[in-house]
Amino acid sequence: MKNKNSVKAPKDKKIEARKRDIAFRILTVIGVSLLLGIILRLSKIDDFNSVGDFFTGEIWLQILILSVLIATVLSTLYFYSIYVRSDLRKDKKLLPVLSVSIIITFALSLIFSIFINVYIAPLVLASLLVATLLDKRIGLVTTVLTSQAFFIAYIVVFGGEHLVDIAAAIITSMIAAIFLVCNMDRSGSRFKFTGIAIIVGLCTALIPVLLNLMTDRTNVVNMLMSGLWSFLSVVLSVALYMIFLPIMEYLFRINTVFRLGELCSLESPLLKRLAEEAPGTFNHSIAVGNLAELCADAIGESPQLAKVCAYYHDVGKLKNAEYFIENQKGYNPHDDLIPEVSVSMIISHVNASCELIKEAKLPEILADVAREHHGTTPVNYFLYKAQTYTEEDLDKIEFSYPGPKPQSKIAAIIMIVDTVEAASRAIQGLSSPDKFRAFIHKLIKEKADHGQFEECGITFKDLKTIEDTLVNILPSMYHARIQYNNPRE
Repeated sequence: MKNKNSVKAPKDKKIEARKRDIAFRILTVIGVSLLLGIILRLSKIDDFNSVGDFFTGEIWLQILILSVLIATVLSTLYFYSIYVRSDLRKDKKLLPVLSVSIIITFALSLIFSIFINVYIAPLVLASLLVATLLDKRIGLVTTVLTSQAFFIAYIVVFGGEHLVDIAAAIITSMIAAIFLVCNMDRSGSRFKFTGIAIIVGLCTALIPVLLNLMTDRTNVVNMLMSGLWSFLSVVLSVALYMIFLPIMEYLFRINTVFRLGELCSLESPLLKRLAEEAPGTFNHSIAVGNLAELCADAIGESPQLAKVCAYYHDVGKLKNAEYFIENQKGYNPHDDLIPEVSVSMIISHVNASCELIKEAKLPEILADVAREHHGTTPVNYFLYKAQTYTEEDLDKIEFSYPGPKPQSKIAAIIMIVDTVEAASRAIQGLSSPDKFRAFIHKLIKEKADHGQFEECGITFKDLKTIEDTLVNILPSMYHARIQYNNPRE
């Protein structure tokens, strides 16, 4: 008979862990809100002639009001985040990313507002960081809440003498952030994104100029300067974003679009080695990357992440490049080996890839996909070859990859595309579209029948979409070429 206490123990541990998690998040919101409330109130240094002035009831009432305002904004962003992205509910990075982004933005906005001009406050910074590190939708809501919260706090602390300027700055920062966040994926690189920021800054600079034109037509200098400060606010926000983003990428270990784009560069040390030492594997990886990018985009996964994972999935072949057919030039070393040794050389490349990726300190997801992209599938060629040497049934596990099976849709995509791309190079004569589709369908079905997609959450609909994408794209990649005769012959 089972002990009742042993059954309850796991549940009790989960409840306790859940309580600790909730307590941590509540304390984080309170701590961040109180910290920003104190910073905001202390920013008006003229109100404090001595240390004792800080401990008056009126000052702490204002700090409390400001803290409640910040707590409301942070809590709203948190709950909106888990509403639009349910997968973030258990992500311990969510609240820290939101908190750090808001703290940095408020602190820097205060500094620039006090010492230069309220228009130059880099309020776009929070939305850019959140959109890049978490989600674009969350970034868009962040700009609305943080912009308004900051300027309400600014009015509470410094008064509302320049309400027109404050209103113009709110509108400008929100419009600029929306355009920048929406164009973030199209930029492709940090340099191009800076160019987009300059264009957005020039366009949004017209807003404060027009508002000042309606309220005070006589002060032309003030009108033009408001436009200049507004333009510099957008440029400053992007400049600060470029500084803080790599720090937060490293701090929270998040792979952003820009980071993934840099990893795709063929100047990457591992990819350069692959091109020089295993050119066949390199060309295969590039082809898989192009196909995986299209398949990922078709099923709603990150195309950039799929492409990067494909580029690095076979880097372990660097250790024994000559044992893989795509790198051989006539001589095949497997001809001199028994099947058991050959298969051990082949399957070793998944762990070798994982080790090389970790040694290069590349994102962990690349190592995971490299380890998972063959799952637990058997290397049938050497299994059948070994079977010809004996009448006994061989243990298929000894001729199979160690796994694990794909744990993500990206890993499943790489598994499918890797198999299909290699097989497509080897076959000839499937000119009929129906035969070609049947060929690809068979390869995908074999993986599914062997249970390789059981742990990654990929659906039959996703598999059908991937099949359709490959059927449409692959023929154009391996189309027949015209044979030109030598005119002298």
